[in-house]
Amino acid sequence: MKKTQVKRYLFASALAAALMIGGMFAASLVWPQLNAFNFTLVADPAEYRAALLATDLPLRVFLTLDNLFLTFYTAAFIFLAIRLWSKERSQILTAVALGALLVTAYLDLHENHELITFLRMSQLGWAIEPQMLHSRMVWSQLKFHSSYLGLFLFAFLLPDKTLTEKVLRWTLLVAFVPIGILVYTFPQPIFELLRFTGMLAGLALLAWNTWQELKRD
Repeated sequence: MKKTQVKRYLFASALAAALMIGGMFAASLVWPQLNAFNFTLVADPAEYRAALLATDLPLRVFLTLDNLFLTFYTAAFIFLAIRLWSKERSQILTAVALGALLVTAYLDLHENHELITFLRMSQLGWAIEPQMLHSRMVWSQLKFHSSYLGLFLFAFLLPDKTLTEKVLRWTLLVAFVPIGILVYTFPQPIFELLRFTGMLAGLALLAWNTWQELKRD
């Protein structure tokens, strides 16, 4: 696969992932009662089941967009790893960073499919046990923290010649990871919003930087 081809695929997949995040944000504005993040937290099983049933359609729309998002962002980071793989950069670091994000992709898929399963169980009148919600919260936290590790490691490999490249690299190095960790250790809506917008901005910047590199080529 030629370098220019890899860059084109990276640009397209990063842009598509950013658009899916935008779609999820739009869905949250259309259905303000939907907060998919709450379904990854431990809650009273009866209240959890009632919340699922009350948000059937918006949750399905959100998970559809999220499944598309995780497909595109996984592809984007695979292409990014191919793009960065060279003797000039640490290949071990590249491999570990990609591995962490592949773990994230698997756990993200597992989470979305489990939420759909919980919704179907609720519609059938089946009970959702506390242990199920305990496991869901633990795996969700591991999913995000695996992504933080991968993104932090990729930041050491990203180019920083232009202003937007520097912004992306240094945001990943010093800002995004602490914000993401605070989402769970000190849960506040502002941290969740900053993480969400940070993901959107980061993927948009990755697409933009790749596009500018293609133009220079």
